Amino acid sequence: MTPRVIVGMSGGVDSTLAAALLKEEGYDVIGVTLKLYDYEESLEETPEAKRECHPLLFIQHAREAADTLGIPHYVVQEEALFREKVIDPFLEAYQKGKTPLPCAKCNRDVKTEGLWRAMLQFKAQYIATGHYVQRLNKPHGAELHRGLDLRRDQSFFLFMLTFQHIQRHLFPLGKFSKEETRLRAQTLGFKNSQIKASQDLCFMAKTSYQSWMEKQAIVPSPGLIVHADGRVLGEHKGLAYFTIGQRQGVGVGGACEPLYVTGMNLETHTLILGPRDALGRNVLKLEQLNWIAPDYKGETIQVHARIRSSGALIPALFSPSTLEVRLQTLEYGVAPGQACVFYEGTRVLGGGWIVESNKI
Repeated sequence: MTPRVIVGMSGGVDSTLAAALLKEEGYDVIGVTLKLYDYEESLEETPEAKRECHPLLFIQHAREAADTLGIPHYVVQEEALFREKVIDPFLEAYQKGKTPLPCAKCNRDVKTEGLWRAMLQFKAQYIATGHYVQRLNKPHGAELHRGLDLRRDQSFFLFMLTFQHIQRHLFPLGKFSKEETRLRAQTLGFKNSQIKASQDLCFMAKTSYQSWMEKQAIVPSPGLIVHADGRVLGEHKGLAYFTIGQRQGVGVGGACEPLYVTGMNLETHTLILGPRDALGRNVLKLEQLNWIAPDYKGETIQVHARIRSSGALIPALFSPSTLEVRLQTLEYGVAPGQACVFYEGTRVLGGGWIVESNKI
């Protein structure tokens, strides 16, 4: 029997080529586009935003690609799930002084969930997306690995997938570079082959963070900006507009040294600034660990930890029982709410969410 796969088609070139490659390999491909949010609420009222980011445009691109491939295409409404699992937690996190990573939660709790339901509905065997990661089959099961093109690797954003997800999730672009993807899509005649990928959060496209927050009826409380030594430096409009490690836009001029956001007092709404040295951390405490390497166990595990999607891989010791991470070198700008993802070589082992960080 021909294996059937549900491909998440966003309308971009990556998911389009993923669908094309799977069809070439002989899969029975069905395209599904998840409509995640009300774009009109997210866009600035500018011609550029309406031209480049309107939802109907994305859906149209996906449908045109499906028509070119000769595969069925369906649009699934997931606005309520996206609001519950991504937007509301994102807002709550920022109001608590955290630095969230909504894409990781969306990839598991919305996109994978939506495609998984479609897989069951259409009696398919797999789901697939256009992420630049690799799925390698091993005796103990499929593993998640970094994309071959490390410049485009998206494994950091997929650490929340479960071991069970990975067994049925295909990633056709794992060995491709972005340039190869565009060239191949152009050769196949897809109209979206040269569309630029947005660097914004999808629900905040072409919209400033402050403007978007105001549209959500979020009005952060103003407060004082103080130096770590106690000096009052000024006032801010709300802690939700800042993140640990931030230097630009902190609203303080004329300082004799570069100042960074080093802390926040949520009770007094105080923003604390200090020198870069004050940001160094090498001990992290995590919560909500997601471990996707059942064969990789131990009381203390040697790993490489990554705090940001483009950050360095830092040698570290991880204790699964205490959820404590000890980094070999200092990491700067570590904030509550950030992800800490673990690797062994190119393999993703899992990760968790940072709740506390210290220096020893």
